Amino acid sequence: MNKARRNSAGALLDIIDKILESLCRFGIMIGAILVVATMVVVGYSVVLRYVFGVPQVWTDELVSFWLVAIVALGAADVLRRNGHIGIDLVTSHLPARLKDWVEILGLSSVIVLSAVLTVSGVEMVNFSWSVDLVSDGYLELPMWIPQSLIPIGFTLMGCAAIHRLIQKLRARVTGDRA
Repeated sequence: MNKARRNSAGALLDIIDKILESLCRFGIMIGAILVVATMVVVGYSVVLRYVFGVPQVWTDELVSFWLVAIVALGAADVLRRNGHIGIDLVTSHLPARLKDWVEILGLSSVIVLSAVLTVSGVEMVNFSWSVDLVSDGYLELPMWIPQSLIPIGFTLMGCAAIHRLIQKLRARVTGDRA
């Protein structure tokens, strides 16, 4: 029974991993499209400004929104793949068990921070929506549109951290160090 329970829990984690991987890949795909679009828009702006002497004032505002989207949508996949830069000056000298606990503490911190920033982001989006807040620049874009990327990104980041935490705890229980 215990083995069957572990197998079903493992299967559930595999399903969650596939769903999370799909969501993260979608975020990365949108981010990659925005990186290319950013290069095109900045190139367009530079050519018009310095070749034709006609500056495009709206491009900086648009690119700044896109950069927020690129980071918000890409960070969760990096966390999911354990690709964030870590400073291991201290942790590299710790015993394996203590390293695990440091990582568990770090993932727990990411989960709490992601939850707080998701709730705060939703409140920010609701406020911007309720007062019809628009950007100060030439685009006059409703601010709830770019702001909505904050709670979406942090929700995805929190889910990725929860998933990694579950995997880490499961590995500790089974004794798997891989």
